Amino acid sequence: MKSLLLGAGERDREVSNLSSKLLSLQLDIKNLHDVCKRHGKTLQENQLCVEEAMMNSSHKKQQAQVLAFEDSLMEFGSAKECHLRQLQQLKKKLLALQRELEFRTDELQTSYCSLLQYQSILEKQTSDLVILHHHCKLKEDEVILYEEEMGNHENAGEKLHLAQEQLALAGDKIISLERSLNLYRDKYQTSLSNIELLECQVKMLEGELSGLISQEPENKGDHSKVRLYPSPCMIQEHQETMKRLSEVWQKVSEQDDLIQELRNKLACSNALVLEREEALIKLQADFASYTATHRHPPCTAEDCEDIKKILKHLQEQKDSQCLHVEEYQSLVKDLSTELEAVSEQKKNIMKDMMKLELDLHGLREETSTHMERKDKESALLQHRLQELQLQFTETQKLAIVKEKLLQEKDEMLNELEKKLAQVQNSLLKKEVEMEEQHCLMRELEITFKEKARMEYAALQGEIQKLSDALEDTKQQHRLAAQQAAQYKEEALQAGNTLEDTQRKLQDCIYLDQQKADTIQDLQREVQRLQAESVAAGEELASNRKQIDELTSNLSDTLGKLENSDKEKKQLQKAAEEQDQKLNDMQDQVKLVQYQNRDLLGAKNKLEEEIPELTQTLKDKREQLKKSKENEKLLEDEIEALRQEDKKKEKMLRENLRKQEEEKGNLQEELKQCATQLEVSLSKYNASQQLIEELNLEMAQHKDAIANLQAQLDKALQKEKHCMQTMVAKEIYDNLCRKSTTCQDDLTQALEKLNQVTSETKNLQRSLLQAQDKKAHLEDEIVAYEDRMKKLNVELKKLQGFHQQSELEVHAFDKKLEEMSNQVLQWQKQHQNDLKMLAAKEMQLREFQEEMTTLKENLLADDKEPCCLSQRSVPKDPCRLHRENDQIMCNMEQWAKEQKIANEKLGNKLREQVKYIAKLTGEKDHLHNVMVHLQQENKKLKSEIEEKILAGNSKMCTKALGPSKLEPTQRGKMCGLMGPKVDITKIIGMPHCPGSSYC
Repeated sequence: MKSLLLGAGERDREVSNLSSKLLSLQLDIKNLHDVCKRHGKTLQENQLCVEEAMMNSSHKKQQAQVLAFEDSLMEFGSAKECHLRQLQQLKKKLLALQRELEFRTDELQTSYCSLLQYQSILEKQTSDLVILHHHCKLKEDEVILYEEEMGNHENAGEKLHLAQEQLALAGDKIISLERSLNLYRDKYQTSLSNIELLECQVKMLEGELSGLISQEPENKGDHSKVRLYPSPCMIQEHQETMKRLSEVWQKVSEQDDLIQELRNKLACSNALVLEREEALIKLQADFASYTATHRHPPCTAEDCEDIKKILKHLQEQKDSQCLHVEEYQSLVKDLSTELEAVSEQKKNIMKDMMKLELDLHGLREETSTHMERKDKESALLQHRLQELQLQFTETQKLAIVKEKLLQEKDEMLNELEKKLAQVQNSLLKKEVEMEEQHCLMRELEITFKEKARMEYAALQGEIQKLSDALEDTKQQHRLAAQQAAQYKEEALQAGNTLEDTQRKLQDCIYLDQQKADTIQDLQREVQRLQAESVAAGEELASNRKQIDELTSNLSDTLGKLENSDKEKKQLQKAAEEQDQKLNDMQDQVKLVQYQNRDLLGAKNKLEEEIPELTQTLKDKREQLKKSKENEKLLEDEIEALRQEDKKKEKMLRENLRKQEEEKGNLQEELKQCATQLEVSLSKYNASQQLIEELNLEMAQHKDAIANLQAQLDKALQKEKHCMQTMVAKEIYDNLCRKSTTCQDDLTQALEKLNQVTSETKNLQRSLLQAQDKKAHLEDEIVAYEDRMKKLNVELKKLQGFHQQSELEVHAFDKKLEEMSNQVLQWQKQHQNDLKMLAAKEMQLREFQEEMTTLKENLLADDKEPCCLSQRSVPKDPCRLHRENDQIMCNMEQWAKEQKIANEKLGNKLREQVKYIAKLTGEKDHLHNVMVHLQQENKKLKSEIEEKILAGNSKMCTKALGPSKLEPTQRGKMCGLMGPKVDITKIIGMPHCPGSSYC
């Protein structure tokens, strides 16, 4: 009854928990709908803001934003569909919970009905017990009256009757001693079984200790704390078991001593009983002879002396029997004191057990609360991990977009470099032409100077010749005029050549101006590209900062996860140890309960002794009726248990299917993570190749800059030479301007080089960060694989437990069939016993009639004057006494057999009750396992739903995040959206106007 009341209380608690969960779910649904409405309004406002920003932006940015907005709308539609599906799933869950509530209420009603039935049965049993006690008292009164009448009628045989009563008491005491012996034997057997159980537990603990000791050298490293944790607990348990073993051995030795003493006492009592039986036979013979002699007048004085001797002998025997009776009474008192001590020990043990159960209940509650906290923390950490993974995927996508932009910019740079190379080649060609022209000018100047010198020398010689010879002056004068004309022609030719060279120089200057203009255009393009590269660098820096934050968050969460896993393992080990302790304590409780029941049965047997056969017959009939009623009730309960087991099996199968589906989903997620890892690795390899290409381009740029510097040096030297040779200042000024522009170009190129080097360093840093992220992701994958392995192991355990429960159900069905067969056999035996009892009652009546006739004959013989012969007279009473003794022995044997059969029936009924209690305990355990599995399923579902919600929110933020608006436009958007608008609030839940809850 206590177990049923406890089960009803647990079911009430479960129903209250389910109702509270229903209320919390309804509140969550209402909150979700409110959030949906808010998000719908905020989404409309955001759409208006986005449309205004799109109208204000340029055409190219408009196209990009339109594409992004379409993607966001598509993702938003998918998120809406997902949220609608989630709402449908929640509705389905609500319906399932309502069904469970109805089912639980039905179970509660059935349990309440069964409780009422048990209460009615208990009331009936108490009323039957009261009636039985009343019948016993009535029968005792009848027995007392009958004994008084017999004493009044048989004054002559008072001594014999007293002796017979003392013998009967001695026999009853012997029977009680035999029962106590049997009880002590049972206790001894139970103690031996307890010792065997404790030895098995000690062996198991020693095996576990040896396993732990063997595992300690293998599992060195990170798990040293975890391995050292259970060793003191195991040592304490071992010490406690050894103490219990020593106490049990002491109790066993004491019980052995008691059993030996009781055996010795039994042997003595058996010897005394034999002696008394012999004395009784002698007394009966003497009494027969006495009655025979008393019918006649006393013959002689010798007969009187013999009678006196016999009377003395009888008195001596009576005194000795009184002494034995006192000894037996002292033994009974000792046994009663021992029983009281045992009952006090039982009470103390029960109190200790109650205290231990309370402590265990408190420990279980603490462990459950601690485990729930750890589960919540692990769920939060997993949620954060998923968010970080989603952010990491978004950053990877942004990095891919930026890599594409960088590739486009690299292509533009390559084209510009090609153009620069072409311009440089044209410049080199023009410089070569200029050098050739300078060489020609120098050669012409040299020739002109030499000619002038030669002419001057010739003129001096001619003047000297003219001074020497005046006669040849006319001829020389003519010749000089001719030569002067020739010289004039040559001077005109030289002037023409000078004009041609000047024209060529002007053309070169014009070409140089065009080159300068092209260089300026190229510089502008380079500046524009630099600005774009600076913007890209800023974006990269922001992305790198985000990646650093994500990596730090990932490392923190991974550390927390590892700590939580370690704490989980420690808690699991502590829970296992506590479960082992609980099992040990439950076994001890069961053993103590069995001992208490045995002691109570012994006490009841000592207190309740059935006086006559009629009472036993009535008790047997009532017991049979009750046993039939109990069998019917047990069959009903067994059918209800079978139905509950079937329902639980169905629920377990459904839960197993759901867990398998969740396992498949987790495996798909793992595959997706693996594909993302492969994509990230490929991107990492591509980025490494890009870095190598950039390094090669940097080397080429450095070589080109070195060539440009050499060309600049050459140009400066040429300018110096031109300054020495050329007279025109304008050409010098132009060359100075060109040199300054070239220097500016050089400085800009150096700045670009510095920027490229800084970008390469940043790329190397990002590479290192990506490698760290890759390592973290690999660790996470290993952790997920370990978790999947653990989940598989738990699934296998659950399947094994389910198979064990099915096997137990089959075994229980078989035992039920056996019990039903035994009940049928008992019914047949009971009918046979009833027939035998009826026959024996008939025999008793016949014997009573014969006794009455014999008594009448005796009285008639006393009255008659004639006397019979001395040989024939003593034979009749001896025969009658022997027949009476045989009848009494037969009746006692039959009563003993009936008592033994009743005890067997009671033991079997107790075993059935124990087995039913075990079945109810297993049912409660299965129910607890079911509840635990349902809670785990709910947790997993909530985690999956949170993952889906987080994924949808991240997708929406990803769609809205990379919008490349100008700062002014962003300011406008912020002004339209209002102060501190949270994006997670905007995109948390979809606005569902078609749903019934809005």
